[in-house]
This record gives sequence, C-alpha cells and structure tokens, in this order.
Amino acid sequence: MTIDVLHPLVHSLTKSERRYCRLASNQSDPDYAYWRLFDCLLRHETMDDTLTTELAELFPGATLDPARKHLYQTLMQRLRQFDGDRRIDVRIGQLMHESQLLYERGLVQFSGEQLARAQRLAEQHERGEYAVLVARQRAEQWVRGQFDGVSLDALTAHHANIDWQLTKTQTAVHHAALYETLLLRYHTNGTVSTPADTLKLNDLLLEEYQLLSRQKEKSNRGTGATARSFAMQQQHLHFQSAYLRMIGDEAGSLVVYRELDALFQQNPMLWAEQPQYYVQLLDGILVDLRMLRQYDQMPYFIDRLRAINDLGLRQTVAYIVLYHSLLIMVDQGLFDEAVAILGTQWPDSVVFERGLAQRSLIFRTEMDLLLVRLDIGLGHLSVALSRLNRVISRPVRSLPQTLYTQIRLMNLLLHARLGNAEYLTYALRAVERKPPYQGKRLPSETTTLVLIRQWLGGRLRANSLTQPKEIGDSPADRQLRQNLDLGAWVKAVSK
Repeated sequence: MTIDVLHPLVHSLTKSERRYCRLASNQSDPDYAYWRLFDCLLRHETMDDTLTTELAELFPGATLDPARKHLYQTLMQRLRQFDGDRRIDVRIGQLMHESQLLYERGLVQFSGEQLARAQRLAEQHERGEYAVLVARQRAEQWVRGQFDGVSLDALTAHHANIDWQLTKTQTAVHHAALYETLLLRYHTNGTVSTPADTLKLNDLLLEEYQLLSRQKEKSNRGTGATARSFAMQQQHLHFQSAYLRMIGDEAGSLVVYRELDALFQQNPMLWAEQPQYYVQLLDGILVDLRMLRQYDQMPYFIDRLRAINDLGLRQTVAYIVLYHSLLIMVDQGLFDEAVAILGTQWPDSVVFERGLAQRSLIFRTEMDLLLVRLDIGLGHLSVALSRLNRVISRPVRSLPQTLYTQIRLMNLLLHARLGNAEYLTYALRAVERKPPYQGKRLPSETTTLVLIRQWLGGRLRANSLTQPKEIGDSPADRQLRQNLDLGAWVKAVSK
C-alpha cells in the first residue's frame, strides 16, 4: 500500500483507535520500524516535500517498502478488531463461524444455539440476506446429521421462511434500485425545467407503484409476515421525496421527509449502524427548507446532523453541516456571520481544502460556488475569481444542468462586477454561440444574458430585473436565480 493511501488513513484514525492500535500491537517486534513510519505520517498534516525528505532519512534504501506494508496490514487488522463488535453483519458472521467450528467438533447442540442467535440478530435488524445464509447453514447441518430430530413440517416451515426472506430481500433491492436510479437522474439533471422533463420521470413512478402492488398482493396471501419492512417503507418515502423535489414541489417533499423522519425516530436500532440514509434524509429536509426560505427551522435539523456519531460519515457530515450553516447566512446577506462560522468550524484552511478535495465533484462544486458568493458579498472579488477559475478548470460538463449553467453565468456576472467589459464582450458571444446544455436554455439564463448585454451597452437600470416578462418559474429557474443573487448584482453594477 502506497504512502498516498497510508497518510490519509493514519490521519483518519480517532484518538481511541490510535491508542488501541498501539496497545494491541507487540512493540518488541523486530519490525517495530513500522511504528516509526506511523509517527512520521502523523506529524505531517500534508503530503509535501518535507514528508518525503523525512521518510528518506528514516528509511534509507529499500527499507520503506516493508515498513509501509507491515503498517498497513497491522492497521487494518486492528481496525477490524476494534470495529467488529459494533457491526451487526460482522457479529452474525462470527456466530455462523463459531457454529461451524462447534459442529465440526461434535458439539451439535451448542452449534445450533449459535445459529439461533445469529438468526434472531438477522431478523431483528432486517438483514434478510444474512437470515438466508444462516438458514442454509442450518439446513446443511441437518443434511449432514441425516435429519436427526427434524420433522417434515419443520423442514417445510424452514424452507418457507427462506423463500419469504429471499422475496423480502429481492423486493428491497429492487426498490433501492429504483430510488438510486431516480437519485442519479437528480444528480445528473437537477430539478426539472419543463413539463416534458416531468413526464420522463413517470416510468420510475409507475414501476414503483407496480412494485408496491406486487408486495401487497404477496402479503395478502397469508405469509404471516409483516407486509412492509422498515427498509421498504424507508425506500418508498425516500423515492417519493426525491421525486417531489425533482418536480419542484418542495412543500410536498418536506411533508414526506417529515414522515420519513418519524419512521427513523421509531426504529433507531435498524439504521444506527448504517446512518447514511438518515444523513440523506436530514440533508433533503435542509434543501427543501432553504428553497422555501424557512431559514429559522434549519438550525434544528443542522443540530440533528451534528449529533450523528459515525466514524465513516464523520467528515462528510461535518462538510454538510458547514454547507447548510453558510447557506443560511449567505442567502440572507449575513456575510460576517458566515465568516465567523467558517472560522469556528474549520480554523485550518489547509485541512479544510484538503478534506473538501475528497468530497464528490458535485458537492465540491456546490461548496466552492457558495464560497464564491461569500467572497463576493465580502467584496473580495479577486479571491472569488481565483476560486471560480479553479471550479471552471474541472470537468464541469459532467455536472447537472443547473450547476453547469450557474458556473458559466457566475463567471460572466463576476467579470461585470470587476468591470472587465472587453473580456465580457468576447465571453458573452462565446456563451450565446455555444449550444445550450442538453439543447435547451433556461428562461433565467436568457434573462441573465440580456441583463449582462444591457450592462455592456450602458442601458442597465436598477429596475431592469423586474422588466422582463419571461424569467421562468420552473424549479430549475427558481434555484438558479436564488444562487446567482441577481438582485444584488443589478444593484451593485448599476450604481
């Protein structure tokens, strides 16, 4: 494993994990050099020439390779031990392994007890795939024992339970596939801009309806099991909320999200170990509240995000919390308060930028554009242009339509603030000549281009924004206008 992987891995460890790794290791081992490598990586916040130089001094010649390999193997082994007891899937796997070991040593009764514990865990936490594996292991042991003490009714009931678990698992996977497909469309295309875009979503909506209908029919046949599991209800509500957000019904989406929130609150045991869907829920609520401009309700859900204590999502949650906290202030023009929040939550700008670079392209772009808006609000136009140029240098054509359009228009609007009329003349022609994203141009985009051309011609007035009749009222248009701060721009450049 290379240093490029080891360095962020070492810095991702919590204090308790670092302590456990040291205590659980034999430091009298002749390969103790790997702990010197560990300490060296920990001393350097960033991977730079200083780190390279120190590594060359500590590990001359070819001594670095065995140290880094041993360190990686040791860290992963200790992390598996440290984290194993807290994960349901690991605990079920351990019980199955223990059962197998006991059975091979002739302790059949105790082996069966371990499998029974594994089965209860799988069913309590709705892990249908593990419940099937446990049931199959029990059936295989019955075969090896020539069905000693097993009646035909017991075997039939056992097979029926396997079939039911398989059906539930298959349905949940199918439902998850529909939700993930819808979510991909949202991240790729953003909110809809025309009625035709809304019609394109109906295929998924119809398929989800058919899936729910089939599940209801199977439940009515007398399986004796719960009609809809937590996973099914969760996926259904996530699907509905995402669909409503895509078509611009933020109020309806928020109602569904609150219903989903109640479901999560009633079943904490079923998601506490894997809270990524709960993070998506809270993030969705905050997005809807922001679009509805209900900023006073957002801090409550931001605090709920902060309360999530999951190592795998720790940094992701920290950036989502920062993003929405800044958004509240920037949207309302409270730029000094936004700077205070940024300085409090991320006092080290180097660490902040390094962590941001590890986020997804879409989130990284949204955060950067928010920081550009913040710098513009503070009057730091050169700093804003520098960050915006870094955004433009990325593969922005792979971003959703609204985000891609926002980048292009923010660039033009910022150069107008800087008074770069000559640059704008050529840039505006290039934008107007270039085919619009996906073959269509949002009304708000057209309005913005008209306003910029009015500024170039000296015809822009403080009331120019209210004059165009066709400024668009689609979800994509509303979102774009909110992120461009067009009103503030017109006021700034028309003085």
